[in-house]
Amino acid sequence: VNTTAEVKAESDYCCTSANAARIVESIPADREILFLPDMFLGAHVERVTGRRLTIWMGECHVHAGIEPAHLDAMLRDHPDAELLIHPECGCTTPTLYRASQGDLRGVPITVTSTEGMVRRAVESPASTFIVATELGILHRMRRFAPAKRFVPASADAVCPFMKRITLDKVAAALERMEPRVTVAPEIAARARRAIDRMLAVSG
Repeated sequence: VNTTAEVKAESDYCCTSANAARIVESIPADREILFLPDMFLGAHVERVTGRRLTIWMGECHVHAGIEPAHLDAMLRDHPDAELLIHPECGCTTPTLYRASQGDLRGVPITVTSTEGMVRRAVESPASTFIVATELGILHRMRRFAPAKRFVPASADAVCPFMKRITLDKVAAALERMEPRVTVAPEIAARARRAIDRMLAVSG
């Protein structure tokens, strides 16, 4: 979903971190898949589905900046915590590899989408979580699970672009109906096709 309308217009499907594996599994096994824009999410989808993908070497700079060393530091301070890791994080693959080698024995690890993280925080019996994603999610987690503790994997995981969106700007946009974003009709029609295909698969 995090692409321009022009990229969507050239795509067969859109996906999110929540439904990427389901979208890939819906595509016939003999079809080659170019997965973009995030290489870490692509690697996660390969791991989950067993499909071989051609992965575009792009990344979210905030997620990519969360490294295994950040998790190690937080685990030293919070040894009983559960790890919640967004699949676009640069720490995902090395952390799962280390877990498979027994280096993180006893540490619960959940790799899931943004919404999946919130659900897991509510449903898990754990009382403390180390959260590897953009810091903005912590507010929602604390609202839905106020008795639990949420620790950011990295205090630097802040997206300056997301923070440019403020309530004042949203209110002003709704009041004035500006700035207006326009997309060429032929681009919009082709981009909508990729979105509609995603919705048909993911419901």
